[in-house]
Amino acid sequence: MPDEYDFSELRNYLSGQIDLGGADILFDEPWTPVKPNRLAVPARVATAPQPSSFAPSAPRPAVQAAPAAPSPVAPSPAASENAPKPEAPAKPIFDIPSARPVRKAVSAFEGVESLDAFYGAIAGEAVYSGSAPLVRYEGPEHPRLLLVFAAPRQDIPAGNFFSTSTGNMLSKLFASLKIDQAQIGVTYFYKSTTSRNIPPLLEAALRKMLTKELSFIRPEIMVTFGEPLFHQVFGRGKVFNDCAGTDMEFGGVKACALVDAFAMEADKQLKLLTWKVHIPRGTYFKI
Repeated sequence: MPDEYDFSELRNYLSGQIDLGGADILFDEPWTPVKPNRLAVPARVATAPQPSSFAPSAPRPAVQAAPAAPSPVAPSPAASENAPKPEAPAKPIFDIPSARPVRKAVSAFEGVESLDAFYGAIAGEAVYSGSAPLVRYEGPEHPRLLLVFAAPRQDIPAGNFFSTSTGNMLSKLFASLKIDQAQIGVTYFYKSTTSRNIPPLLEAALRKMLTKELSFIRPEIMVTFGEPLFHQVFGRGKVFNDCAGTDMEFGGVKACALVDAFAMEADKQLKLLTWKVHIPRGTYFKI
């Protein structure tokens, strides 16, 4: 080759491109022809030429491990005393009143200890305000059977119920059930002859009075008469025709309900219904 061509600089440049691990030459241009396939050799990243005046960068210092956190030291008593104390919660502007216990109203008759005191106490209740004198219980001290009617009738003198035709009829009816007239007492749900409308609120008061009265009379069995009285005593959720004659309870006393006694006296069919259907339904009476 003629001497006018000096390739020494090219030789030096190419020598700088040769990887120490092999003879592959990588060119800087993107259109460099693809080398023929051969054994798979991982590609190596080209290292840019560095001028001789370029100093290699200093090695990066190794990262030191963070120092371990010191163990907590308990504060001294003096430091605890000087430490700021938490502020007390702010007091509300308005004081909230504490809940007051609800007191249940107690009527005077609920605290009496005798039957006479009971009648004196209920005479002052609102349900009897402006009423005629109350009709009291009639009968033995602790009857085997207590007859309860809705209210006394003006045509029947107090204490003379069994002298009437209705009283005589009931006396014979229960004698057939082996209960003598001397073992029967009579009282009333509403104890005045003064007629008045009784709303549900007053019905509740009268039921409480009847319960208290039963605690003094202490009958073995109680019988009410008539459908209206049945609902007043036993509640309006029951059906009279289904419950008539059946075993029930009121105020801790055995109880049952029968048809109106005054209507029964004049109606033979009601007498048969009572004797053949209603009384056999229960277990309190033996036919």
